[in-house]
Amino acid sequence: MSFPRKRESNLQNILVVGIGNTLRCDDGVGPYVAGCIEAKAIKGVKVLVTQQLHVEDIDQMLAFDRVILIDASTAGPVLEFRRVEGVKGQPLSSSHHLSAETFVNLADSLYHKSLFMQLCSIRGHNFNVGDKITPAVQACANQAVELICSSISHFPPPCGEEL
Repeated sequence: MSFPRKRESNLQNILVVGIGNTLRCDDGVGPYVAGCIEAKAIKGVKVLVTQQLHVEDIDQMLAFDRVILIDASTAGPVLEFRRVEGVKGQPLSSSHHLSAETFVNLADSLYHKSLFMQLCSIRGHNFNVGDKITPAVQACANQAVELICSSISHFPPPCGEEL
């Protein structure tokens, strides 16, 4: 994965990453949302689409003030947008499936830097082969675009305000 590193002065420096396989129906919701955000051409926001994250991506992610991951989930809330916190003592069980929390932990343990990361999860229903997102997931995806864009426009938050 290759990330742009150029930063314009006085602009936010945010990376939006749409994760998923566009040939597995609802699994393509991350790339869909990322594409919608990219179409808005928000200054200081870089967009990337990938099928999965890799350990090697951490170094380049640290060049950004904030990283927003967008991915389909198989359980949990229909739509969730939250800050990712590292988990102390979490072992690295596999490099083939890395959680967002693992990325935050690895940034701290390998680079001694904080990675400000948020995760937008959209619960999918159909992960069969196909290139169409189901209507219910499409509706949540459109809500996610608005939620993320609103969050971007209010970043950084006023001192002491939670994300």
